[in-house]
Amino acid sequence: MCKSNIRAIAILVLLTLLFLQTKSYGAVRLPALIGNNMVLQQNAEIKVWGWADAGEKVEIRASWLKTVSSARTSAEGNWQTTISTPAAGGPYQMTITGRDYSILIENILIGEVWFCSGQSNMEFTLRGLGGWGNYNREVRDEIARGKYAQVRLFTIGRDTSGIPLNNCMGNWLTADTNTANDFSATAWFFGAYLSSQLGVPVGLLSAAWGGSPAEVWAPVDAIKSEPGLGFYLGYHNGSEWWPGTAGVLYNAMIHPLQNYCIKGAIWYQGETNRMDAKLYPELIHAMVTSWRKSWNVGDFPFYYVQIAPYTYSEPFSGALLREAQLKCLSIPNTGMAVTMDIAGDVTDIHPKNKLDVGKRLALWALNKTYEKKETSFSGPVYKSMKVSGSSIIAEFSYTDGGLKLAKTAKNNFTIAGPDHIFYPALVKVAGNTLLFSSSKVKKPEAVRYAFSNTSEATLFNGAGLPASSFRSDEWDIITENLKLKPFRDPLTKSLTYQLSSEARESDIFYHIGKASSKTFNHYLTPIAAGFSGTLYANVSRNGYMSEVGGEWKIVRNKALGAEVSYSIPYSDRFAAGGNIGLVDGIVASNQYEEGGWQGFEGNDLEIIIDLGISQKVKNVSCSFLSDNRSWIFLPKEVKMQVSEDGITFSTPQEKRFSSENVKKIISAELVTFPVNSKIRYIKLKAVNQGICPGWHPGSGSKCWLFADEIIVQ
Repeated sequence: MCKSNIRAIAILVLLTLLFLQTKSYGAVRLPALIGNNMVLQQNAEIKVWGWADAGEKVEIRASWLKTVSSARTSAEGNWQTTISTPAAGGPYQMTITGRDYSILIENILIGEVWFCSGQSNMEFTLRGLGGWGNYNREVRDEIARGKYAQVRLFTIGRDTSGIPLNNCMGNWLTADTNTANDFSATAWFFGAYLSSQLGVPVGLLSAAWGGSPAEVWAPVDAIKSEPGLGFYLGYHNGSEWWPGTAGVLYNAMIHPLQNYCIKGAIWYQGETNRMDAKLYPELIHAMVTSWRKSWNVGDFPFYYVQIAPYTYSEPFSGALLREAQLKCLSIPNTGMAVTMDIAGDVTDIHPKNKLDVGKRLALWALNKTYEKKETSFSGPVYKSMKVSGSSIIAEFSYTDGGLKLAKTAKNNFTIAGPDHIFYPALVKVAGNTLLFSSSKVKKPEAVRYAFSNTSEATLFNGAGLPASSFRSDEWDIITENLKLKPFRDPLTKSLTYQLSSEARESDIFYHIGKASSKTFNHYLTPIAAGFSGTLYANVSRNGYMSEVGGEWKIVRNKALGAEVSYSIPYSDRFAAGGNIGLVDGIVASNQYEEGGWQGFEGNDLEIIIDLGISQKVKNVSCSFLSDNRSWIFLPKEVKMQVSEDGITFSTPQEKRFSSENVKKIISAELVTFPVNSKIRYIKLKAVNQGICPGWHPGSGSKCWLFADEIIVQ
């Protein structure tokens, strides 16, 4: 037989096997969602479904029903039927029987089922956030005593797909201290509080993925149907760790759930969409509408969490996303839990206090879904404003018990006039309104509250719930950062600083030594290096200065613009100006995201600096960053040698960091070596920690070593 015939027969056999796999299921099979320990929605018509041989009859017996339901398997191998559920209770059993196979499902509870989704703040487990130690001991003890035995947990396994799937990964678990510890912390505290207040079983379906943008949780058709969302069809949103292709998580982690009856959904997401905040309300509307269509149980409640204050590197990006989330309240049957008072550390994008987050979501459900009208559920929400002389009066809804101002040095309210420059405002409470004024604003036009990335709550109602940040104006806000880039001319070897901004139709102004815009110079040509001081700059558009400018500390020293040779290259992701990044005179801040640090992943820093001529040097300094939440550790040790001829180097001087230094969360550590001699060459080596230690969440992963300005005095 010729090879071509053999190949043809092989292909035919393979196609036949594939056909049989798709058409024949053999024994009755069930989706992962239908299994032991599951919770079914009470007082509902629920679907029971699965797969079997084409034409096979499947019978469903539920212990709470006297009748037997049946279904006939389709030609594609699918079967489905609908049964009724009673009021909350259990445990029950269900038996599903096919032609020659029967499945017994035990420990079924009837109660309330909620879907829980979002990015990392929904995905993070109690264990991942540090465990039960972050909460009062009784929180864990109540679970150990079985108080929440009626809460059941189902985590949908991470998966992506370009087409809608019919099954997912996961299984139902009963709640104990271990299973709750490894479940979504936000979802757990929501469900536990809901169950305790309602006295019924609660089933929680958690589908979350860190870094995911909202568009991946909506079907592609929903994105296509909204003309304003075309951006998401051709652009991969999100970080470098998440490509963000529209629909891929809906297909794999939501579509398989559409037959499983739910009461409502909770949502904790937004950080990844902060740079497209203007599109967020329309995007969430499309997502929620598509979910409600998929589940086909009406306009079920959708309660979501507003992102907390955080040190985002882009000006106002967090505030604008919170504003977009506030606008999402216009979607019917929605509610928003504000977290501006429980962020804790604003340099941590994952606030650890998920207990209050979950409880605040549950307060919305208790009042709006379960009609517990005595429950306060929302902090004050800005409604409107009017100008009265030299003051502004703002009205609010949800002022339960009256408006309350926190007693802090900074109230986070600002007021502006026609020049669009905001000044701190004096605030007085008058019933359900606030009165704002400032001696610097004679003709006020706008007021803002906590409208920055890191502002925390200072406005509450009588129930102790915080207000969302807000602004009364719709003025243009420049969110693009100013960038300072060093440039070394290879011919003249001179060093200059170049300012730039991606802000459209804008001009840049700057000054060395003063932050006042009145002294700023129009930036037209690069700024010559060789000075010490603070460089201030700002962007202007349509005659108005950006509210957030840039500032950089510049240090003049003998290494400025020197030649640097690397034994091991730095990471392209954290180049900090390239080969002159360590000798450009620009001192980095403690925030690595701002790009001032040069990074080495798993590798050492090993360089030789040529000062150009032999000269008297007093000392050599270099800074290293610790931010172990981002896998950035101080080096094991730093060694420095000097030479006059580049051949014979001095005996190494060494600096080691203690184990306590290595554990510091955010810290910039300066290492200084005395020299006091005439030199031309400096050899510097910083040894990377290598692998994240056992106590670290990234144990076993490569460490980052971040270095900044080498200063030679």
